[in-house]
Amino acid sequence: MTSTPVTARPRRASDARPRFPARRALWAALALAGVLVGVLVVGVARSGEEAGGGVPARAASADVAEVLGMRPGDTVVTFEGEPVSGAEVLRAAETVRAEVISEFAAQGLGPGFWDRPRDGVTPARRLRDRAVRAAVLDKARRIWAREAGLLADVGEQGFQRELAAENARRAAAARSGRPIPGVPSYDQYTYARVRAAELDAALAKLHAATLDLSERRLRAQYARTAGPGAPPFEQVRDNLRRQLVIDGYERALQARAAS
Repeated sequence: MTSTPVTARPRRASDARPRFPARRALWAALALAGVLVGVLVVGVARSGEEAGGGVPARAASADVAEVLGMRPGDTVVTFEGEPVSGAEVLRAAETVRAEVISEFAAQGLGPGFWDRPRDGVTPARRLRDRAVRAAVLDKARRIWAREAGLLADVGEQGFQRELAAENARRAAAARSGRPIPGVPSYDQYTYARVRAAELDAALAKLHAATLDLSERRLRAQYARTAGPGAPPFEQVRDNLRRQLVIDGYERALQARAAS
């Protein structure tokens, strides 16, 4: 069996060029894709920052210390010569944050919530204002209690000592099997509410001595508040007196805190 020799085809000039254009186009496309991905990543990162400031856009779930830019040891304001600390304001902020979030919830609770203004006011500003007012009110309450001999230390350290002593008392009662009402121990937020209520009750009782609680005043209050079908005056006399005391004390405390 014979073979037929293959004659080589002459090589044209176009065949001598390196065949890389398609590869270069592929690498160019990949490079462009990388640039686009980089732009997208930067855009996403910037969407999590406030425009112009580079501050992370905080959702409604952000920590109040981050939202307010406040540390526990800061002195935020001074009331009647006593510092109102960051710890006191932050504790108050935890108690009012839900109402602030509810007030601004229609704007959306995602990133940027705290710094998105409505009617010229941001949720962060509203939270700070309400928290400071609440902390000042509690400071006014504690100073009044000190004047009445109910407290020795109106500062944050005094509050923390009271909390530690109360929890130690509850732990000792539990170890001895002695029943004690309430929870086994308090966190600072629950104890702050409980302690404020205790001081309010004691101060209101003392403040009652300065109020007009005469029969004439009680009957005038009854005439002003009793609606159709209300119980007779004699049945509600004590409730009327109690309400006058509470109202009078709360007005006095609010006036002191606003001074």
